[in-house]
Amino acid sequence: MVVSSMSSASATGVVMPPPAALAAPACARDAAAVAGRLRDCLGVDFSVLEGATGDPVRLAADHRRMDWTARAELCREVARRGQPEIIEEDDPWLLLAVPVPRGDETLVAVASLLTRPATSQDTLRLAENLGLDLEAAANWAARQEPLPAEAAVRLATVSAAKLTADEEIEQLEEEVEKLSAHLGSTFEEISLIYRLTQNLKLSSNDEDLGRRALEWLSEVVPAEALVLLLIPNSDASQGTPDVRTQPLLLKHGQCDLAVETLLELVERLGLRANNRPLVVNHLAQVAPGARFAALRELVIVPVAEGEHLFGWLAAINHDRSGEFGSAEASLLSSVGTMLGIHSGNIDLYRQQAELLTGVVRAMSSAIDAKDPYTRGHSDRVARIAVRLAKELNCDAETVKTIYFSGLLHDIGKIGINDEVLRKPGKLTDEEFEHIKQHVLIGYRILADLRKLSHMLPVVLHHHESWDGKGYPHGLAAEGIPYLARIVAVADAYDAMASDRPYRAGMEDEKLDEIIRKGAGQQWDPQVVEAFFRARDDIRAISSRGALSAEAPEPSWQ
Repeated sequence: MVVSSMSSASATGVVMPPPAALAAPACARDAAAVAGRLRDCLGVDFSVLEGATGDPVRLAADHRRMDWTARAELCREVARRGQPEIIEEDDPWLLLAVPVPRGDETLVAVASLLTRPATSQDTLRLAENLGLDLEAAANWAARQEPLPAEAAVRLATVSAAKLTADEEIEQLEEEVEKLSAHLGSTFEEISLIYRLTQNLKLSSNDEDLGRRALEWLSEVVPAEALVLLLIPNSDASQGTPDVRTQPLLLKHGQCDLAVETLLELVERLGLRANNRPLVVNHLAQVAPGARFAALRELVIVPVAEGEHLFGWLAAINHDRSGEFGSAEASLLSSVGTMLGIHSGNIDLYRQQAELLTGVVRAMSSAIDAKDPYTRGHSDRVARIAVRLAKELNCDAETVKTIYFSGLLHDIGKIGINDEVLRKPGKLTDEEFEHIKQHVLIGYRILADLRKLSHMLPVVLHHHESWDGKGYPHGLAAEGIPYLARIVAVADAYDAMASDRPYRAGMEDEKLDEIIRKGAGQQWDPQVVEAFFRARDDIRAISSRGALSAEAPEPSWQ
């Protein structure tokens, strides 16, 4: 008679098919792992059933002819109770069920055990319980190591706890590994974003920053190539020198993509400035055609600020035969946003610079309108001063500053009496004192314009003299601002070289003699030396004016 420690059950039923037909491969692998670990602990082979349904997932070799129909319900109850139990017992044989949690599910491992050595009289009952013939049952019994029932339950309890702990450790290790990988990826992303923010300055144009961004992205994005397409500026028709008039494709990595191909792909995909990142891992299905044959996987994001589109940033072809996902899309989106903001700032700065440059040129024109006899003087002084500054190895920013300072050096003449300013003859002492006020007037005109503050020293001090006898403050030698010393020579040269209503421009020899004698008295000797080194170019500027020298672009930072 078969007795169940949980409930009685009939011995009728069907023989279950082998486990290969019962479980999905992943579940079967999990069941095999559970059976193997319990076999190591108890020394017997285990069958494994699903705790929720009681369906066999893996059957031990000696259990394949057993009836599992009624026993399945007993295994479900063991899974519900969560403790190892003996579900059948027929001395000296017993059937031990061990619940093993696996994630959100519970598996039930079942093993046949002997509590004492089996005699020949026990063989018939063993054959009936195991569904074996007498010889197979006797062979099975001979292989068993008897284990008392209480010891079997205790050992099973400890073994199940160890399996649960091992699974938790494995899960924790997987989580730690994932967290470590995530932290590593996050650190790389933060490092990339930090490096980009450190380069977000108006002195870095969008092309330079774009090249750096592609290089740094290549360190964290598993792509064969990274590309940045910069499209023409919206106001390219204005002809401003620093406005992009043609699309520019920057590349990093293995990429033969042409500008036209990427533009066509953008159009084919219907992308716009406000698009979210687009990930396409089977591009041939979305954009078929020979032009796109080399493209397999793609992540593309707009480089934009609001509705203002500056271009497209893309990662092309996963370099590990994988697929792009949300991590790559998120990173490229962040970088694209930063590049868009930077391009927007550059564009806004350029527009402001153009506006202020226009204001400066308008002020310079106002001076010409005030005194038509000196028309073009400010522009020539500015260009001559630029030539001197380059001869003196001034940096690019200083050259820009000195150019616009030269344009504005006489802005204060707007406040000088017209009769005095246009007087053809010699000025009286009183009139000369009045005209000397133009440097102070110019200073006051520009003093409240913060963007022009770096030009104030030239406006105020370009009539100071190296020997201290100039005006308005009688500064001497190196006490005079350096740029004012350069503009002073340019101003004096053009004033002497130009025709005036009361005299013709001086001959070159006479002019050279005056400037040479003035070195160390009226003008900085080093600037005078630079003048003579660049004399031919300066004469050309003076004679041909705006046609002879290129004006630098403004710097209003």
